[in-house]
Amino acid sequence: MYIVPEEYYFRIHHVRPRFKGDIENVLLFMATEISKMEEMPEKDFANELNNAIRRYPGNGIREIKTINNWRTEISALFGYFIVENGTTRPGKRAFELAQKEDLVEAFKTFLYTFQYPGAHIKTHEVLKQIEKGVHFKPAQYILQVLEEAEKDTKGRVGLSKEEVCHCIFNDLRATAQMETPLETWKRIKHNRELEVEYDSTGDVVRYAGDIVDYMEIANLLVSHDSRCYYKNTLESETILKFINSSEWYSAYDKLIKKKSATLENVKDCVVGWFKYVNRLMISKADKKLYVIQDPVGLYKNDIIEMIPKNGAEITFNVDTAGQYEELLSWAN
Repeated sequence: MYIVPEEYYFRIHHVRPRFKGDIENVLLFMATEISKMEEMPEKDFANELNNAIRRYPGNGIREIKTINNWRTEISALFGYFIVENGTTRPGKRAFELAQKEDLVEAFKTFLYTFQYPGAHIKTHEVLKQIEKGVHFKPAQYILQVLEEAEKDTKGRVGLSKEEVCHCIFNDLRATAQMETPLETWKRIKHNRELEVEYDSTGDVVRYAGDIVDYMEIANLLVSHDSRCYYKNTLESETILKFINSSEWYSAYDKLIKKKSATLENVKDCVVGWFKYVNRLMISKADKKLYVIQDPVGLYKNDIIEMIPKNGAEITFNVDTAGQYEELLSWAN
């Protein structure tokens, strides 16, 4: 049975919203209900959203703890609202999914920015990751490993959830960037040659398995047997964008470099994280990602198709509403 060497073992995780058996319906419901809401005091927003959650089939008789979990867990993972200065407002990701009802695109956008460390987990857990030097974008790294594997073998290569769990997610050589994706692939390949077995217990592989499942929903990975997952050749351009992306929420970087922080240091990054994952990100039909950074804070009426006429990929940094309107005029 394969065991990650003790000096490298560190299990990372994320919030696990209770929706995996009904992903499309639950996320569309939550995004729609949140997008209907206005900015309001944090407590009022929570109460109003809880009332909406109770209207979801089967939730009417559930305990308040379960209703609260729906609200906090789904928002923590997907960033559907932003809490700042005592008020809560809907996030762009909620508006986007509610309006487009495109789960594939929603998961692409989610995975494009999803990283460890990130404020999708509790502060003390983020602190543990910082102390271990974790600097990890799971979707990107998994695709990079597959890319290196195909270059090495000159053929089509897939990964199992067990391999992703034990050789990537639970190994600091991958998550703290101690080694390259190629070195990770060589370890997996060596284990295959030795016919090494992995612990496949559900509780062990669940977090790595979640990300693999999300990548399949996003059409980044495909599987023919629900055991081995391959790059989706129909999404080559998007996959290359993931592989080559420099997108990263950098507020944690100084802390990661020192491998030291306080809980207050980590808390200071929370609002910034949710603003980061709620930047205006748009796509065209081929699901390429285009990013507009807009610190102005534009919400309900600003989820707009905005693609340069020549189709070129572009990133805008928008500092004022006036610049934003000018760019809209140019793009259209």
